[in-house]
Amino acid sequence: MSCGLVLEGGGVRGAYTAGVLDVLARENLHFSTVYAISAGACNALSFLSGQIGRNREIFAQYLPDKRYVSAGNLLRCGSMFGFDFIFGPLFHELLPFDYEAFFQNPTDLQAGATDLATGKAVFFSKKELGPGMEAVRASSAQPFLAHPIRYGGRRLLDGSVAQAIPLRRAEEDGSLRNLVVLTRDDSYRKPEKPEYPRAVIRARYWRYPDFAQALCRRGQVYNQLRRECLEREGAGRAIVIRPSRPITVSAFCRDPSQLMELYAMGEQDTAARLAEIKEFVTL
Repeated sequence: MSCGLVLEGGGVRGAYTAGVLDVLARENLHFSTVYAISAGACNALSFLSGQIGRNREIFAQYLPDKRYVSAGNLLRCGSMFGFDFIFGPLFHELLPFDYEAFFQNPTDLQAGATDLATGKAVFFSKKELGPGMEAVRASSAQPFLAHPIRYGGRRLLDGSVAQAIPLRRAEEDGSLRNLVVLTRDDSYRKPEKPEYPRAVIRARYWRYPDFAQALCRRGQVYNQLRRECLEREGAGRAIVIRPSRPITVSAFCRDPSQLMELYAMGEQDTAARLAEIKEFVTL
């Protein structure tokens, strides 16, 4: 029976996921499909191209670069994250992405974004990512910190608004056994009060009331998705890898030493459960 791989986003907490994925890749573990959101989708690219260590190098060498993330990017190109740099010079010259290996890998990718018109998640397969990885850009484009990405006839923002942990998508696809990678520890509960005042959210996204509503309910939905992951684990239908201790770095941390600590934690937490993971994935 095949096994899916479900990746939460989490901004720079994705360094943890990078550590997890490098262990899985070194062990040559394969999955039917990778379901990923935001930073999870970015990490999934190198995982599926077989470029072990590439994500680590991105977090260690290039995330501290202001071209990668900075307030200046927001002024210059409409997003805190410099997508033109990430999917331009970084992707093609500095740490070249192996497109051929990515597309030859039989494992598919489903990268999720949120449709502003409906407030619901939409997913894009490998063949639908776009020539400039527009679907992955959209998956990572955070509300208030990025302009919507126009792609596929839609206006899109961060996939974590609608489905921060894409387990539901995996199950809808028929993947009933999944390895889930979270970027928050067991004690974490997302505040159910919106990050921004409701009035501000509704004013900013007044043309998209369903999206505004989804943004207001983000905390409630996230906590429910976490519960569902743990329920599946209790029922033997999932293994949930999550940080063994709280992650305290800020959302836009650019300190390489802190990011490498997250990466190492991801490696260690995965190695500690490797026998269990291998048995589950190869069953």
